[in-house]
Amino acid sequence: MDGFTVVRCGACAHAPSGFDEDARGTVAALPGVDEVLVEGLRAVVQDSRHGVLVTAGCRLGPGVCATRRPGLMVLVQACDATRTRPESPVVAVGPVRSTDDVRAVTRWLQDGSAPDPQALPARLRCAIAPEAARG
Repeated sequence: MDGFTVVRCGACAHAPSGFDEDARGTVAALPGVDEVLVEGLRAVVQDSRHGVLVTAGCRLGPGVCATRRPGLMVLVQACDATRTRPESPVVAVGPVRSTDDVRAVTRWLQDGSAPDPQALPARLRCAIAPEAARG
């Protein structure tokens, strides 16, 4: 992937910071997951030749977010090296709920698997119709 844009949802950042689920299905909020996500995304973008990180308001809409599991959302779109033409549809990634999820997302971007959502762990393949992700 020559270039890419990563859009971090600023609205999600104001929600509970992260979640962890144990073997019994108990979910607990984790402090700091958004900060870890931002730092991880920044590092990937800084190491790339044509990557950009943007924080924006919710691009999915309250109706979509109300029906999904809580957690942080990221949108990714591949583009050409000049950043003037998209090369893939927008991929909604999330919900990012733990530091393990952050590692999976940053590895996906680093190793060139993005924008293929099938290269992500199933828990991070957001079940949102592409037209709902207004990139």
